[in-house]
Amino acid sequence: MYLAFSSPQQVVEDLNAATADDPQPVWMLCVADRHGEALPELLDACRDQGIRVYGGLFPGLIHGAGVKYEGIVAIAFPAVSQLAIADLSEGRVAWREPLPDIPANGHASFHLLIDCLAPNITGLMDDIYNRYGSRLVCYGAGAGYHDLRALPSVFTEQGYLQDAAVMLVTPLQARVRVRHGWRRIAGPFVASRTHDNVVQELNWEPAASFYRDLAAQQSADFAASPVYPDISAIYPLCIAKEGGEDVIRDAVSETDSGDIVFLSGVAENSVMYLAHGDQDTLIAAACQAVDECSTPDAIRHCFISDCYSRALNFGGNFHLELEAVQDALRRFCDATPEGVLALGEVANNGGQYLELFNKTFVVALTHR
Repeated sequence: MYLAFSSPQQVVEDLNAATADDPQPVWMLCVADRHGEALPELLDACRDQGIRVYGGLFPGLIHGAGVKYEGIVAIAFPAVSQLAIADLSEGRVAWREPLPDIPANGHASFHLLIDCLAPNITGLMDDIYNRYGSRLVCYGAGAGYHDLRALPSVFTEQGYLQDAAVMLVTPLQARVRVRHGWRRIAGPFVASRTHDNVVQELNWEPAASFYRDLAAQQSADFAASPVYPDISAIYPLCIAKEGGEDVIRDAVSETDSGDIVFLSGVAENSVMYLAHGDQDTLIAAACQAVDECSTPDAIRHCFISDCYSRALNFGGNFHLELEAVQDALRRFCDATPEGVLALGEVANNGGQYLELFNKTFVVALTHR
């Protein structure tokens, strides 16, 4: 449900009023980043009232076919759901509590929110997947501010968490699908020198100038353009993935030495391509993801993790994608799509590796 961020007391009253039939749930709170300074007061109020919450700050929120830049999207999970916190540092993933097992019947799903600026996110993805393997069904988002300011962005009722991720393990099942709609237009080439999310060389040449030259071959207008936001918005890079859509990587800055900083990690020697898409291909991909969820029984809610840079790419037409998604969903259920404009989209569906995607659309239908 969508809540106005009017006052901490009002939000607490709204949460309590919504739980009459499901006492003591765990609430996921997706909060618009404009409320970052005011959030601690709300968390204090939740803690005082015994309300369990976790969540993140995001550049925007999705409710139905609209985007909200203020307020909260709140989703309740069963009281038996278990929350785990991971502290992230270079080369280390430290869980504060033991992670639960997946029940023998497989009835579980994982919801993961990550500080998008935390170190070692790739290590976190590896750690979770190595623990659960193909039994894992997980979805979520990278949290953070729209301007990527270096402040904590994930939290529980105990307060903000620095360089961390929060993961909820719930007995609800989920159907998760991932699509993006970008296609290869140039390449392949090799990420020949990288460090985590920084690519220093492409095809053994300085990465930023190589990337700029690729874009200029498509349009001379990009010959002197900055990698971010101009080039990456129109011609993102992608990592080759056989048997499925390539994994898009979102460039967010260029260093003085000509390196490219990406929102997510790029492994050294990755095979990459230049990609391009238009509004029609991106909308079609989002609708395809919804269609592929098919029709599970007893749907509780529909969570959308849609990349913030996709929304920027659409400009004033982003509502067209959300309207199309809502129409596709209504063909088989009456759930309202709710979610976030994410800084990285988390997903796997039990049949693929756990990834933090960029410029991608993720839909998850949770059900009993």
